Amino acid sequence: MKKALIIILIVVVFAAGVLYFILDSRSYVAKVGGQKIMNYEYVFFLNTQKRVTESEAGVNDEEEKKELWTNTVDGEDPVAIVMNQALEIAKEFKVQLIKAKEANFKLSDAERKEINQNLNNWLKNEENRDYVKNKLGISIRQFKDVMVKSQLVSRFAYDYMQKHSDAVTVTDEEAEQYYNENRKNLDDVTVTYIFVSADENMDSGQKAEKRKLAEEILEKIRQGTDMASLVKEYSEDPGVNESDGTYTFKYSSESHPQEVKDWAFGARIGDLGIVQTETGYYVIRLENRSDFEDKKELARSELKAKKLNEYYQNQVKDWLNDPYFNLIKNEKTLNSVTRKVFEK
Repeated sequence: MKKALIIILIVVVFAAGVLYFILDSRSYVAKVGGQKIMNYEYVFFLNTQKRVTESEAGVNDEEEKKELWTNTVDGEDPVAIVMNQALEIAKEFKVQLIKAKEANFKLSDAERKEINQNLNNWLKNEENRDYVKNKLGISIRQFKDVMVKSQLVSRFAYDYMQKHSDAVTVTDEEAEQYYNENRKNLDDVTVTYIFVSADENMDSGQKAEKRKLAEEILEKIRQGTDMASLVKEYSEDPGVNESDGTYTFKYSSESHPQEVKDWAFGARIGDLGIVQTETGYYVIRLENRSDFEDKKELARSELKAKKLNEYYQNQVKDWLNDPYFNLIKNEKTLNSVTRKVFEK
């Protein structure tokens, strides 16, 4: 009797072990550095890459999408291409998590609380929850897990760059070259303008009168009339009382019409002109524009950040090329999961 019980127990334990092995082997699509790329992690990256590819291809309806994924690209299966892209992204993600763990880098309790609070606020929106479940194809819990890990990777990368800050330098010559190449994004300009409104509801005669007024104001300024007094007399700008018609802004500013920004960043100090927009005319003068000396430290800081990012990306490439991090695919599960994503 004892012998029979022992045999039964052995069979049960063995069966449980086999069942665990089967379930476990179906839970991940690949391993890297001894760590599993779980199905839901892969599905997140696969669906993201799939949607990026569809967007870049300009396909919208289901028929176009079906055609995209069934036609070969230079003899290659487009599904296989995106599958491998998603796997590489997942591998890079997992390797950085491993490196963060090796460095004993963790999110603090306060950071985790803040991240989860932000996620919970975002997920209160039913459309966002629907996007996670139906477009990304994973559960809310799985989505949160990926997002928290993504934040860990992002903060680890920043910490790594700060600790290796001395690995890159920026000379004055490099800073000036960067400034000259990115001047429009770094500079700010100061303009004074008088706004003469001319909305779309006006007929051509009324608009012509407004244009004539703008030209008369411009001529008065050229003849030496104080522009500040003309601002008070003529400008229909809502903020004129606070600003006296003078504004300083960057090219990225959304508080001024694009036409005004284009004129200001293409003009020289002292230039006068009339800028037409869909809402009216701007009689405008460029008062000032920053130069390299004004923006030297900003240019140096931005270039150093760019160099540090390149330094980190090169380090990630070195990690990825380490044979220890070779991708070991769980082919059966990988193909099954990929097929299910593209069947939807």
